[in-house]
Amino acid sequence: MNPLTVGVGSKNPSKVGAVKIMMGAYADRAGLEGRVDVTGYDVPSGVPPQPLSLDDIYTGACNRAREVMTRHRPHYAVGIEAGIYPQGVHRIDTQYCAILDREGILTIGHSGGFTYPPSVVKEVEKGKEIGDIFATLSGTEDIKHREGAIGMLSKGWITRTEFSCQSVQMALIPRFGVLEDALLL
Repeated sequence: MNPLTVGVGSKNPSKVGAVKIMMGAYADRAGLEGRVDVTGYDVPSGVPPQPLSLDDIYTGACNRAREVMTRHRPHYAVGIEAGIYPQGVHRIDTQYCAILDREGILTIGHSGGFTYPPSVVKEVEKGKEIGDIFATLSGTEDIKHREGAIGMLSKGWITRTEFSCQSVQMALIPRFGVLEDALLL
């Protein structure tokens, strides 16, 4: 039996790792016993490098999934986009995950969210990206490819990979059970 092929619209190890974890669990539940081949690809998101609205975060995730499907034709194309959006006086960090299959069915998931300290929000309002801000604060240039801002802020309690897993898991929910049998396969 050939493996389930999954393309991720990013080469970021935390995003690819989250997809490997969650698609592996999904494949196990579907009886494929871990036969999943996950590959990350550099594709454009079509949104600013630091998305600042739910619309941009959602659009970036969908665009990444569509680009992967168009260019590489895996069984599933996954786009994950992180960003921050305003809610009252706060700025909340969240992620969307878009999973597109070869039949054109698109399912969406959303992670939890958290607020940033005011000093970080001020830097974002000056046009800086979250990853760059936390690279400076941590002294770790590639922090967004490792534990991310959430890992630093939570002192390792939640990693960026775990945070990304939430959105992937939520995007997989409509693909289980009756919906999967009737609508998605």
